[in-house]
Amino acid sequence: MRFPATVLGGLLFLSFLPPAAAEDWKFSSSVNYDTGKYGTSDRTSSLYIPFTLKRYFGDASLSVTVPYLRQTSVGAVTLVGGRPSRTGMRMTRTSLAAKETTESGLGDILLKGGYPLASEKRDSFYLGLAGTLKLPTADENKGLGTGETDAGGGLEFSKDMPGSWTLLSDAYFTSIGSPPGQHYRDQAAFDIGFSRKAGGDLVFTALYETANSLVRGAPAPRDVSFTLEGPAADGNRYSGGVLFGLSDGSPDLGLSAGVSRRF
Repeated sequence: MRFPATVLGGLLFLSFLPPAAAEDWKFSSSVNYDTGKYGTSDRTSSLYIPFTLKRYFGDASLSVTVPYLRQTSVGAVTLVGGRPSRTGMRMTRTSLAAKETTESGLGDILLKGGYPLASEKRDSFYLGLAGTLKLPTADENKGLGTGETDAGGGLEFSKDMPGSWTLLSDAYFTSIGSPPGQHYRDQAAFDIGFSRKAGGDLVFTALYETANSLVRGAPAPRDVSFTLEGPAADGNRYSGGVLFGLSDGSPDLGLSAGVSRRF
């Protein structure tokens, strides 16, 4: 596992920013469980628990995410940026006969920034530029990461529509680092969906997501997810979601529960 000095820089960066006004900060966490075969013959189950601290600058933002991971598999699947993917290694008789094991520990730390390219509050329109940097803090020997740095960027779009509907769409490109003996392709990802107020302050969101596979010859991930989020009397916002895989490259099923608070 590699823990470069840039990790400490990323974790300390937010503390050196100018003083924040009320609710310029947001802390969030969630519990995410996924299970599937991801184009292999064996099932892999993973638990992903990210802790995110985010700082807002109007419509711009910076965040750092530190995750905990737990994965049960036979070693044919590894986590790339917190998402399970078939490994880039050629399967041998030895690897095919490997026994199921459970590994856990620190995941890859993620730094993310967002900056508005166009924003109109009157028309409730937003187009922003997003940049991400994945630091290789997960133990690659446990299958919790690749041990390499990933960097990417993309566009995030939202537009309010009649009837309390909001159109959502994002597109990202990520340069994936490949460890020795493996080869991962760079990834282009796209999602489209909508959110809608479901009564009171509850918000229902549905998203379709797709991307090219990281390993040549492996099935591309495609899935659809549904999330319900709303505030509680304690000042927090709570969410619950379910994900259904639409291809062998995605989990068969994903469940999530989260909490966030601005301060």
